[in-house]
Amino acid sequence: MNHQVGTRPPSGGLAPLPLFSRQDWCWEWTRSYTGDSTPIESSETLLFQGPLDTGALRDTLAEIGTRHEALRLHLVAGAGPDPSAVWPGQGLRPEPGPLDTVRAAPRDRAAEVTRVLSRPLDLTDRMTRTTLVRTAEEEHVLVAQFHHLIFDSASHRLFRDLLAHGYRERVAPDHGSARRPGEPASYTGLISRELVPEVRSSVRGRAAALAGELRAYGAADPLAGDAGAVVAEAEFGSLPLALTAERTRLLLRRSRAERVTLHTVLLAALGHAVATAYERDRLVCSVYTHGRTSASARETLGLFSTVVPVPVDTEHRSLPEFLKAVHGSVRRASDSADLPFSEIASRVLDRPPGDGAYYRSALTHLELRLSGVTGWLPEEPNPVSALPSGLAVTPQDLYPEHPLPVFAGPEQALACASTLFADLEMVDGALTGSLWYEKHYHDATRVARVGEIFLHFIERLSEDGV
Repeated sequence: MNHQVGTRPPSGGLAPLPLFSRQDWCWEWTRSYTGDSTPIESSETLLFQGPLDTGALRDTLAEIGTRHEALRLHLVAGAGPDPSAVWPGQGLRPEPGPLDTVRAAPRDRAAEVTRVLSRPLDLTDRMTRTTLVRTAEEEHVLVAQFHHLIFDSASHRLFRDLLAHGYRERVAPDHGSARRPGEPASYTGLISRELVPEVRSSVRGRAAALAGELRAYGAADPLAGDAGAVVAEAEFGSLPLALTAERTRLLLRRSRAERVTLHTVLLAALGHAVATAYERDRLVCSVYTHGRTSASARETLGLFSTVVPVPVDTEHRSLPEFLKAVHGSVRRASDSADLPFSEIASRVLDRPPGDGAYYRSALTHLELRLSGVTGWLPEEPNPVSALPSGLAVTPQDLYPEHPLPVFAGPEQALACASTLFADLEMVDGALTGSLWYEKHYHDATRVARVGEIFLHFIERLSEDGV
């Protein structure tokens, strides 16, 4: 593929674009399931109450789609992700997609929005779709659907800001608003830059070095469990992981004192607990990084976030040393956000690229997701900015019910089953969440032991004078 740096290929005529390095892990995750499984999508559902200028909304969405290339990407071959298929390539539509409009009775609002959300995206057309559900003269619901291949959690915040700013500029330019959005990066340009031979050579060398390190930390050696009992339809159990607001406050204070993030503290505590319960001295943990490594990328809608493997030594002489070591490992791992996940996985697991999908936790023993916290501080909520003319906007939590996804093959099922998944968030000043485990693979008693060790470790950390 010989795209020039910064080119913006149209839908046809030029060779299809490869995966962006940040998209790679999501494509592998997508094709880890059978084609009829629940698609990996994201959505913004916003209730507008008051006089809505639908023309201004339509024009705002068109401007967002024009300026942000990821919203115009589409797969160039096949009816959608096929677990047995390699990447089909992606192209760029020259124009943004339309805003579809449907009507529904006020009492049917939730049902109609759910119906809209249940319609699968045609990824060969676009990987996004916007629909306006009108339920009354001054009541509308905007349903914006995005496939995860072109949208991440940071994009939600940015999308809301862009929508509010663009709408205000059209209906009340003198109303006053937050900062003006910056110039977004060219998403296709970022992909094209990764095709430069010197960049590809550097990526291969760094991927090989990281794969060697991960092998040394046991990435190819999963946590002990009953591999023979794993089935295509995973069945998960959960262990509550909750701290009081006071315990959370003390933990935040300790993280500041040690000059590490709360994320580091939780990863260290969980890593220690898993290593102790499963009798290991080294682990590979999986964490999420925002992947936006430039100012222009931070102004750009698209998938930039990625999962990165973090090698962790769980033996330590003191708690402060352990926390600093984990913090350093996380920071180094974040520098690998531009390394394609499949390239690392194929080296670690000694499987040719394209020979079956790599589930997102295929290289790790523990995955941690933490939300509601940035660094040392609770994250500010992201309500939709105020709109003029008495128009109120309220995010809606409406999601269709889907059956459990079915894994494409035994490798993907086992990669998921053998990993422990910790999901924590800050709610009203307190950390709450769960440790999830696949019931067929993991012994519930052993997982309970992980929880006990984790909470004991947190208690030690949050005590003064330790």
